[in-house]
Amino acid sequence: MSLSSSLNIAVAGLDLSSRRAEVVARNVANADRAGYARRSIDMGGPGVGVPGSLVTISRDSDPRLVLMRREAQSRQAGEEVLQSFYARLDSGIGDPDQSGSLSDQIARLDAAFVTAAADPRSVVGMTEIANAATDLVALINTLDDVIQDERQSADTDIGRVVAQLNSDLADVARLNTDIRRLSSGGNDAADLQDQRALLIDRISAQVPVRELARDDGAVALVSKGGLLLLDGRPATLGFDTRAPITAEMSAPTQLSGLRVNGRDVGTTGTPSGIPGGALEALFKIRDDVAPQATSRLDGLAADLIERFEAADVDTTRMVGDAGLFTDRGTVIAAVPDPGLAGRLEVNERILPDAGDDLWRLRDGLGAMAEGTGVDASLILRYGATLSKQAQPSSGGLPGITASLAGHAASLKSIVSSERLAMDDRVAFSMISTEGLDAGRDGGQVDIDTEMRRLVEIEQAYAANARIVQAVSDMMNRLTEI
Repeated sequence: MSLSSSLNIAVAGLDLSSRRAEVVARNVANADRAGYARRSIDMGGPGVGVPGSLVTISRDSDPRLVLMRREAQSRQAGEEVLQSFYARLDSGIGDPDQSGSLSDQIARLDAAFVTAAADPRSVVGMTEIANAATDLVALINTLDDVIQDERQSADTDIGRVVAQLNSDLADVARLNTDIRRLSSGGNDAADLQDQRALLIDRISAQVPVRELARDDGAVALVSKGGLLLLDGRPATLGFDTRAPITAEMSAPTQLSGLRVNGRDVGTTGTPSGIPGGALEALFKIRDDVAPQATSRLDGLAADLIERFEAADVDTTRMVGDAGLFTDRGTVIAAVPDPGLAGRLEVNERILPDAGDDLWRLRDGLGAMAEGTGVDASLILRYGATLSKQAQPSSGGLPGITASLAGHAASLKSIVSSERLAMDDRVAFSMISTEGLDAGRDGGQVDIDTEMRRLVEIEQAYAANARIVQAVSDMMNRLTEI
C-alpha cells in the first residue's frame, strides 16, 4: 500500500471517528427526550477511505416493537375513555351504604312510608314522603343527565379528534416529503423521523395504524381495519357534530357517522374501520354504551312509575290519571320513548309548593276532599308496592323478580362490574404500555454503552492519528534523502 493510500485511509478514519463521536454525544444528550431513538453510523461501499464508500446515520428501531407498543397504547387510550364513563356513572349511583346514593334514597322513601303510616295525621310525616320522593326523582334525573352529558361530550370529542387527525395526517405527509428529499441527497433525516414517529404515535392512540415502508424513508399509514389513511396524500376524515343530543337520537339517522374521503365507514363492531383506540371508544359511548345505560335507567324509572300506577294501590285515581310518579305529569306509555328517567317527576298534586295537598298522600290522589286523617291504609299500600317482588316490564333491566330496591341493586351491580372490568383492563394495558415504552422500540439509549463506544472511538482516533504521524515522518525522511 502506498503512503498516499495509507494517509487517505487514516484521514478518512479520523473523519469517521469524529462523526461517530458526534453521534454518541447526540445519543447521550437526548437520552431522555420523548421519541428519540438511538443513532448509529452505518458504512456502505468497499471500505473506509476507499472511493465509493458511503457513511450514513441510521435511527435504531425495531418495527415489531413499534407495532406492539402502538397497539398497547391504542388499546389503553380506548379503555381509558370507557373507564371514565363507567366511573362517573358508578359514582353517581353511589354505594349502598353511602348517604344520598340510589339505594339510600329508596330506603329513605320506604322509611318515610313506615313513619307516616304510624301517625297518618302528622304533616311532618307527609312532608317527609314528599321530600323523599322528590329527592329520589332528582337523583334519577341527575343520573340521566350524566349519561346524556357523557354522550354529548363523546360527540364533541369525536369532532375534535377528527380535526386533529386531519391535521396530523397532513403533517406526516409533509414530513414524508422532507425525509424523502434529505434521504435522496444522502443527508441525515433521523430528527425528522423522530418528529414523524411522535405524530404517528398520536394518530395511533386515536386510530391504531400500521406503517408501510415507501421509497427514500417515506411511510404509508393503514388503519387496523384496513382504511388507507396516508399514501403520498393524506385521507380526509369527515364528521358533523350535533348539539343537543337527546335520548331518542341514534346514528346514522340523527347523528353523524365517520367519513373517509367522503365514504361512510363503520365505527363499532366487526365491520369497524377504526377498531381499537380512543376514537372507536368515543363512538361506542355515543352509539352503544350510553344508550344501553339509558335503557337500564329508564327500566328502573318505568318500574317505579308502574308500581304506583297499579289499580289496587290508589283506588281514588280515575282511569288515565297519573300515580305518585309520572312521565312528565302523565301516565306511562305502553312503550315509553327513550329518556324516561329524565322525564320522571313526582305528581305535582302532592308537592307542597304546588298547592299544599299533602293530605292526598293519605287520602288518595283522586280524593274529592280531605278525610279524617286516621286511615293509613293507602300509605301502607304505598310501602307495600315499593317492596313488592315483581319483574321489570322494561328490557333494560335483568328479568329477575325483585323489589324496587332489588332492581336498583341490579343496576348498581351491572355498572360497578363494568367499571371494575375496565379498571382491570386499563391497569393491564398500562403495565404492557410502560414496559414497551421503556424499551424505546429497540432504540433506547444506554449511557454506559455509549461511554464504552466513546472509549473505542477515542482509541480508533488515536490509532489513525499515529498513522498520519508515521506517514508524515516517513515523507519528511524521504524529502531529506
